[in-house]
Amino acid sequence: MYSRCARVEDSIRVFKITRQRDTISWNSVIAGCVQNGMFDEGLRLFRQMLKDNVIPGSVSFSSIMPACAHLTTLNLGKQLHGYIMRCGFDDNVFISSSLVDMYAKCGHIRTAGWIFGGIKGRDMVSWTAMIMGCALHGYAEDAISLFEQMKLEGIRPNHVAITAILTACSHAGMIDEGRRYFDRMTEEYGIRPGLEHYAAMADLYSRKGKLNDAYQLISTMTTPTGTIWSLLLSACRVHKNVDLAEKVASKIFEVDPENIGARVLLSNIYANDGRWKEAAKVRMTMRNMGIRKNPACSWIEVKNKIHTFIADDKSHPLHDEINIALCELQEKMETSEVLHDVDDEQKKYLLYGHSERRAIAFGIMSTPAGTTIRVIKNIRICVDCHTAIKLISKIVGREIVVRDNSRFHHFRDGECSCGEYW
Repeated sequence: MYSRCARVEDSIRVFKITRQRDTISWNSVIAGCVQNGMFDEGLRLFRQMLKDNVIPGSVSFSSIMPACAHLTTLNLGKQLHGYIMRCGFDDNVFISSSLVDMYAKCGHIRTAGWIFGGIKGRDMVSWTAMIMGCALHGYAEDAISLFEQMKLEGIRPNHVAITAILTACSHAGMIDEGRRYFDRMTEEYGIRPGLEHYAAMADLYSRKGKLNDAYQLISTMTTPTGTIWSLLLSACRVHKNVDLAEKVASKIFEVDPENIGARVLLSNIYANDGRWKEAAKVRMTMRNMGIRKNPACSWIEVKNKIHTFIADDKSHPLHDEINIALCELQEKMETSEVLHDVDDEQKKYLLYGHSERRAIAFGIMSTPAGTTIRVIKNIRICVDCHTAIKLISKIVGREIVVRDNSRFHHFRDGECSCGEYW
């Protein structure tokens, strides 16, 4: 009860004073933590349950797997997968669906597909997990094929499945398909568009440069949030539409006056247009309001340990070695044919500063040759980093997977799976 009311601390207090803890009480408190975003605490309790010799059941695994998916702890997820197989729960549709979701969100879309292919009696959850996995990795045609196959097997799409297919269309720029699914969700499936559906469509219009269409769509919403307006503001920066950016920013500050990301975006839009006074004014407003920009961070998991990197941060124990590795990569890039289409001035800045480049350099020097490098970043990857990582993947002969706050990028042999559309 406390967990479902989002009072997890009270839920844990009740759990701690329970003298005889059975599987049900353990599952309840673990699920409560995970469902309320306390993933680390949920994992800690799961480990404690095992130490107390409480045998986990199918519900235990389906409760804890989302924590691995959200924290993108692949090694832990693999360990749990092995435990699940030893316990004989790998044919449970709920657990298999959780595994599909976990592997997809940890960058292993092929493994997710292999598990999905072996599920008997697939339900809406398993179908949706696979469709959304394909969407986030940029495999829009696969997502659409799965969506249509799901309908052929008699499963009626729900609002989550519609969100997944719209996301797939958005990440691939499939505007006609996106419009068709958006229109059909009400006419054919009786589903009223929610915030997540409007967000996916606004994102689709914005990515394709149809900014006015996105503005009109968002304006039809009853109560558009700052988050959905921010999608359009970000597109205004990409397409250099300053006038619309000012209009959109005013909408954001009406509903969310302390939106940090929107103010940073607006400042950058002004700066890119050479309007330095306006950019400085936005920054001054942020300082006066006590608003500080959240730092860009990247994470990489090596040997069961998560390593965190912040731009230009020197706190990592191997900071000097990472710089040496970056210098060596820079030298190889400057003499490599893969740089033929990059001008000399840009070459100087391709490898330095941003957190994901440091995480990748650390991953290369800390893992055997041929190992896939997997990095997570808390904000959108920038154009320079995207170019640099393509080049690095060709030079070192490795696949590099980067998950930013929008999608997955699979870099291999100097190319990216996004096809320069993200």
